[in-house]
Amino acid sequence: MSIHAWGWRLAAVVGVGLGLLAWTIAMATGPAQSGGPILQPQSTDSAVESVPVEPTATIEDVDLFSYLPPEERPLAAFLGDSITRGMSDTDLGIVDEYSWLHGLLDDTTGSVRLATVTAGNGMSTAWMAGQVWTAMYPTPDLLIVHGGTNDVSGEITPPVVTGNLERIRLAAESVGVPLFVCTLPPRAEPEADARVVAVNAAIKAWAAIHGVTVLDTGMPLRDPVLGGWLPGYTTDGLHPTPTAAALMSEVAAKTLRQIPLGV
Repeated sequence: MSIHAWGWRLAAVVGVGLGLLAWTIAMATGPAQSGGPILQPQSTDSAVESVPVEPTATIEDVDLFSYLPPEERPLAAFLGDSITRGMSDTDLGIVDEYSWLHGLLDDTTGSVRLATVTAGNGMSTAWMAGQVWTAMYPTPDLLIVHGGTNDVSGEITPPVVTGNLERIRLAAESVGVPLFVCTLPPRAEPEADARVVAVNAAIKAWAAIHGVTVLDTGMPLRDPVLGGWLPGYTTDGLHPTPTAAALMSEVAAKTLRQIPLGV
């Protein structure tokens, strides 16, 4: 055989070999992708299906402060001093804007109906403890106490104040009436205001132990930096103005609408 013929045979063998090599590579790697790099398949062992997560409701999302019609609101008995009484004549069913509970009874924005008001100028928590049965006749749906301002004036210690509140609590508990206790408004004199702060702290600690709900009516009236009253909320350093009384009732109403009494 000639050298020329052997050359053609050798070329044919090499061509077949190259073809086999190209086919093997193609089978191992799969068809080439056009238009971009080859994307490697994800392992099914680690793939996790994406499931939409329902948002969790927060307290801000819930309509806690919905208003009930007046006829469906609970009957509240009030026990207090001149800050509760204002210049009201409850014998005639009148509660004026100088009383902090005025806003609680509003037909549109209120949260309770009026059962009774047992309150007097200059009265202490000791007097209130002695009047608790009068305040709860006839039996109301709840009892709200705002007391301690005159105790502070008399420099009565916080344990005495909470001791009187405990007498009120036991009386209310004996007839199944839930008790709500307010914090005190500030005072103009620094020494008296320091006693207010101490009494309010004692009230909150006592209430936490006994499951009594605190209506923090004193909070919106206090200067958070300097202490004492915020400007314009009192004219005598002791009693709230109608504007301040409205803030007190607003704070109380928001808390009352969260209680499990259908308020």
